[in-house]
Amino acid sequence: MTVAKNPIKTSVKTLTILDALSGSDGARITELADELGYTKGTVHHHLSTLEEHEYVVKRGGKYHLGMRVFQLGEATRQEHDLYEVAKPELDKLADKTGELANLMIEEHGRGYYLYIARGDEAINLDTKIGTRQYLHSSALGKVILAHLPKDRTTEIIDRHGLVAQTPNTVTDRDTFWEILDTVAENGVAFDGEERAEGIRCVAAPITDNDSRVLGAVSVSGPASRLKGTRFRDEIPELVKQAATVIGINVSYL
Repeated sequence: MTVAKNPIKTSVKTLTILDALSGSDGARITELADELGYTKGTVHHHLSTLEEHEYVVKRGGKYHLGMRVFQLGEATRQEHDLYEVAKPELDKLADKTGELANLMIEEHGRGYYLYIARGDEAINLDTKIGTRQYLHSSALGKVILAHLPKDRTTEIIDRHGLVAQTPNTVTDRDTFWEILDTVAENGVAFDGEERAEGIRCVAAPITDNDSRVLGAVSVSGPASRLKGTRFRDEIPELVKQAATVIGINVSYL
């Protein structure tokens, strides 16, 4: 990650306010000021500028992200060849399993959901397209970390740590590296309720012809359905097949 030598303080504040709004269901000026440690006047000036340029909208006394932000996010997503190639394969995977099929990429050491397909029995989770999360606590993230160059994975772990998100999250570094070695050997990763209790996930890496990891694909669902041979054999095979097809197709664009 490149660190700005001379960051523009006003830009930092604007981006911090946008980040705070993205993690809320709307917020008032006083709420943002208290949360971020800015004065109400500072928050108001930044929000007024953002509202003028259509990046935020005010509804019922609260400020929300505007559709301009969505427009930028959609434009960014469409730039990814991976999204265009993977989308139909994830739709098929969701149909076959009846669960959620997910596509993730890594940026700045965090995982971003690029696309999510819903099967007939898919449950509602807190993840949506554009959601950012830690890599170490999900099958998607683990399979990406296992296939990145080791120095890059070390850099990510050093920067973000191994934060406990549930009692099942692996937070010991030595144990986590052993898990990554197993994932790299088997080409598949499992999430045993490590990011969210009651939810399991199976993921496989998407790699190009040079064996560079481009992202990961997964199937996630309730632990009550993802168990036994379905969790350990059937779904992993489907996920790996989808990842392989995506990797081949994106390599020959």
